[in-house]
Amino acid sequence: MFSIFKAVKKLCDTISPRLYPGNLKLIKIKNGHYGNDVYYTRGNNILIPENIFEYPNADVQIPVMIHELFHVISRSNPVLKNDLYKLIGFSKAEKPVKLNPVLEKSLLTNPDGVSYQYVIELEYQGDTKKAIPLINSKFGTFRPEAPMFFDYLHFDLYSLSDRGDHYMATSTPDGKTLIPMEQTPSFFTKIKDNTQYIIHPDEIMADNFMLALQAYTTGDYSKFSKEGKALIDQVIERLSTL
Repeated sequence: MFSIFKAVKKLCDTISPRLYPGNLKLIKIKNGHYGNDVYYTRGNNILIPENIFEYPNADVQIPVMIHELFHVISRSNPVLKNDLYKLIGFSKAEKPVKLNPVLEKSLLTNPDGVSYQYVIELEYQGDTKKAIPLINSKFGTFRPEAPMFFDYLHFDLYSLSDRGDHYMATSTPDGKTLIPMEQTPSFFTKIKDNTQYIIHPDEIMADNFMLALQAYTTGDYSKFSKEGKALIDQVIERLSTL
């Protein structure tokens, strides 16, 4: 595993020697936290499921580790985070964002993207709406037939209502969105098409960070659309200024 992180550091150093964070720790964990093969981060720690140690595969693990490394970098460098989020249309809300009681009760926390204070402006039915991405539970209570965290996961975009001193995330009485994603194509225009892991801006950027490091070091940009490559170029340009 340490050889994998040496390879990851080498990739980071090709863009900037100040990119790779100090005091990084790797922690082996049992598989039951979020499910098998699920990595996540806390502070400067990357938590690694124990099952991957039995059959190490650098080709698989290096991209995952780069993705997780971004969460650590993002957490410790808010200026960089804000700049990269803006590349995909997200910005820090100018006043607090709160959830209505239905959404607050069903909210599920992404360990690598806890904050829902970053908003995106979307076109919906001829109007501009501020919105946030949220993951919440499909079910009201635990179900024995669905023991895993990902069994409950539901993702959607929720519009914000301006309440003067704060924004309120709105929904139907049963917690459904008022701005279905199939009716907000501007969301996908803004985040581009480099990844389908879109549940939080930190996840979107973590995948783009991983793709940017790989493309920069190999010189291979063939997998990207025109818009996707433009985003990767912007990510590399910003990282190189560190």
